[in-house]
Amino acid sequence: MKRNLRIQCPQYGHWNRVPANKIFIEQNSSEPKVKVLIPMYKPLEVVKCRNAEKLWRNPNEQIVIYYW
Repeated sequence: MKRNLRIQCPQYGHWNRVPANKIFIEQNSSEPKVKVLIPMYKPLEVVKCRNAEKLWRNPNEQIVIYYW
């Protein structure tokens, strides 16, 4: 699934859009009948912060969004 993520620049705090595909990574669990799937996002292109002009998302890196 293709998504446009809004991610904040870690250095300056500007919001940027990152086109990404949503993928699910299967993780081992102690229960044999339970499947654990972790949602991750894989960027489709190299993204620079539009205000800071700093490269910070690469297609080789995967993005995990944690919900607390």
